[in-house]
Amino acid sequence: MSSRYRTLYLRALSPGAPDPLTPEDGRGLPSTDVHAHPDPETAERELLALCAEAARWSAAEADAFGTVLPDAGEDLDEAVRRVLRNCAPFALSAGAWLQWLSGPGNSETEPVLRTLTLYAADVGVGLPLADRGSDFRELLRRHGVAEELPGVLLAGSESVDGFSFRLPALLLTMSRLPDTYRCQLLGADLCLRHVGVLPPLAAALRATDAKDETYETLDLGAARAAGWAPGRELSWAAVRAQLAAMAESDAEAAGSDAEAAGAPAADAGAGVVSASGAAVGGVLEGFRWALREVREWSERLRQETALSLHPDYGVWRLIHTRARQAAVYHSGFRLEGRPLSEWFADVDAGPAPFLAALARSRLVRPGKPESSPLLGRLIGPKGPMFRIFTEEELAVLRRWIRGLPEPGSVLHPDAPDGAEAESPSVTASRQAGLHRAQADWPGRGGVSQAVASASVAAPGSRGPVPVRRPALTPRAAREAYPLLLSRADSPGLRAFAHAYASRWLARSRYALNRPAKGALPERWDRENGLRPWLARAHDQHAEGFDEEQVDLPSRDELIDSTLQLAPLIMIDGGWLQGFTDYRLAASRAGHFLFRTYWDELGNGEPELNHPRIYRALLRQMGIDLPPTASPEFIAWPQLRDEAFAMPVFWLSVSRFPEEFMPEILGLNLAMELSGVGGSYRDARVALRHHGFSTQFVDLHNTIDNVATGHSAWAADAIDSHLNELPARPGPGGEAEVWERVRVGQRSLNPPAGRAAALYAALRTVRRTPPLARLAPASH
Repeated sequence: MSSRYRTLYLRALSPGAPDPLTPEDGRGLPSTDVHAHPDPETAERELLALCAEAARWSAAEADAFGTVLPDAGEDLDEAVRRVLRNCAPFALSAGAWLQWLSGPGNSETEPVLRTLTLYAADVGVGLPLADRGSDFRELLRRHGVAEELPGVLLAGSESVDGFSFRLPALLLTMSRLPDTYRCQLLGADLCLRHVGVLPPLAAALRATDAKDETYETLDLGAARAAGWAPGRELSWAAVRAQLAAMAESDAEAAGSDAEAAGAPAADAGAGVVSASGAAVGGVLEGFRWALREVREWSERLRQETALSLHPDYGVWRLIHTRARQAAVYHSGFRLEGRPLSEWFADVDAGPAPFLAALARSRLVRPGKPESSPLLGRLIGPKGPMFRIFTEEELAVLRRWIRGLPEPGSVLHPDAPDGAEAESPSVTASRQAGLHRAQADWPGRGGVSQAVASASVAAPGSRGPVPVRRPALTPRAAREAYPLLLSRADSPGLRAFAHAYASRWLARSRYALNRPAKGALPERWDRENGLRPWLARAHDQHAEGFDEEQVDLPSRDELIDSTLQLAPLIMIDGGWLQGFTDYRLAASRAGHFLFRTYWDELGNGEPELNHPRIYRALLRQMGIDLPPTASPEFIAWPQLRDEAFAMPVFWLSVSRFPEEFMPEILGLNLAMELSGVGGSYRDARVALRHHGFSTQFVDLHNTIDNVATGHSAWAADAIDSHLNELPARPGPGGEAEVWERVRVGQRSLNPPAGRAAALYAALRTVRRTPPLARLAPASH
């Protein structure tokens, strides 16, 4: 069972897993079949009581955990490392459960802006490696723990118990299903903010006198840095915004129903499950689920930590972990009449017989590790077991031999020199506890097999093979647009998105080296980076601007062009949605892109949200567009099919942030530089001439600037990414990746014409599915 959560953890870590996760993948997730809260107005009092309960439990559990930690010395150091390792699957991704709650289809809404503010604090927006996981990583390094990165090495670690993957695996799974678990995630988040520092971690920090600044940085409920509100407050703001939005939805629905039925609004919703009631039920379910899960995990880790004080714990866990491999190589050595390989093959029988035989053998001299052959010539440079054990494992063996005989150890019942002995029944009970615990330990091939079976797409993988005939027309793009606005996924939708992005990028590659104004150079300047090129490109934009010579469109032409851009602008930043992924949002290159995305959506402030500003401009023009994700928006008769072509490319390529990272970096540069100094000023003149607000273009002309704005960040992101690559030809090298960046930059305005279209079609011969097969299954 524990290996299943290791596998699920790996699958849920990756934004590009070829097989989208479903609720069925995560047995143990909070229920989505929740009863609507009968009185949403009392929900806050109930949540406040739960928050107090979570905080009380956390403090009491930290105290209880402290009682099972050794007082000092090597035993304490080892116990603290064990706690840190078992906190790692959760703490290295702390806050990641919020990563997909924002999306192009909901980026104007108050709940999403509040949630995105909370998440931006968690990832340390604006700085590389400033996320909560990086804070914990520093703690791991100080304690010499190697398992510092979420991924295959952590999931495959024999030193991390399987039960420690359950909660993070389920949280990450929910994060990939935000449409299904939005309210449950917000409830779980509120719970975890009030738990604060994980109790085992709090106890470990106290025991090592580290409850200082480190403690504050690991507290999910505390403020991340100066200028940020505490995590508890931000979480509450997100929950309240979600419940308020659902209450508003109820009021609108009741009013519409009443108008249609000719009845009072108060009567129209009678007997109908309210959206706000269901939302409250979901938040409460998520909170209680998270508290239950974190309690069970902490209690199990406390039991395991107490058991680790057993003198045979470390050595038996080491033997259990290595038994499968060791059984192959030790058939020639006999231990009390049996080949050692048979002892290894029979570890499921428990520790007592094996350890007793080993302790009595010529390999071990009780109390004298330095003179025991097991730790002498056998592991020396010329010995048959050289480098078989790590330094940490050798320390385990030394401590075990040094402690023989000692209370609870395998030789204690026969302890010499009148030492006080445990009764046989007590010793048997201790050994039985050790035997029971090993059922949950990794080893015997279980971890490696589970990790190998995880279906995780590596960057560059192509995902599922699509079926049927090509359907990459503007009409197909319009039909796909509403599906791609959501983070919900299906194999068919991923296939369409991949094919659409690939075809678009292939067309952008056509005649790439043909001289063109504004194109990136054929080679990246490793010594100077992109800033000099950026300055020259800005100068070229500015040179062509003359306010007196702007070709002014008519009022109708201006309104129509503004409307046709709506499917694009209403998802402003949509090409970067993949960089909300936790591991990318704080990376050296990716943090620039997440910061840009955060800016496009207004830094959590509704009045600065770009889609909202654009919607207000359209209202000035007499156009009141429905919500972007609504069927009415897609069917708006004045919107032409061609208006959806570029937006669907954005939405498609952004679903593969790891695979298409070079292309997205190039597209981002093109987008942020496209209007600075030139077309934004042209648009400003036209808008002002016809009496419309210029806020949208004024805002972009400043925040996209080439010195400190989005254009500069875009160039720095490319330089950061390329700087980490080897300066060699071939796949994955600097030259190949730079060419892909150039393709991405060109994708904002790819070549037109039959030749480019034919070139793209020949380079992307894969097939795409009919639109009817694209929609994700409803859960």
